[in-house]
Amino acid sequence: MNKEIDNIDKKLVNLLLFDADITNRELASKCKIALGTVNNRINKLKKLRVIKKKTIVVDYEKLGYIIEVLIGLKIKKGGFYEVAKKLSADPNVFLVIDMTGDYDAEILARFHTRRQLDDFVKRLQQGPEIESTRTRLILNIYREKEIK
Repeated sequence: MNKEIDNIDKKLVNLLLFDADITNRELASKCKIALGTVNNRINKLKKLRVIKKKTIVVDYEKLGYIIEVLIGLKIKKGGFYEVAKKLSADPNVFLVIDMTGDYDAEILARFHTRRQLDDFVKRLQQGPEIESTRTRLILNIYREKEIK
């Protein structure tokens, strides 16, 4: 843990995790610190790369993505980067994770129809670098846990 990060910094990060649109004035009020202090701390957190960027939370279902899945991949030795590069270019793949355990990688993919998912998985399984896959349907996604 970085010793430069204190409880006020953690509170700022947690408030931003919950609402990236919150104003610095609101942050100052909720943290009971001066507006200038908020500005300085956020700049420090950016410099330390604790805050990499502010983003939004999207309701993908409202964009027509009815099916969300996690797909575990067993990849032939040395094939991860090639697979990750191909998957990152696919419009249905939203996240590619290099990991340890039973599977070498995990992807988060979203689809408009069951047929799209079926076609994607079948194409994936035919890839020369892929040894096997495990597909799991996501029922619900909850927001990130706060930092303690």
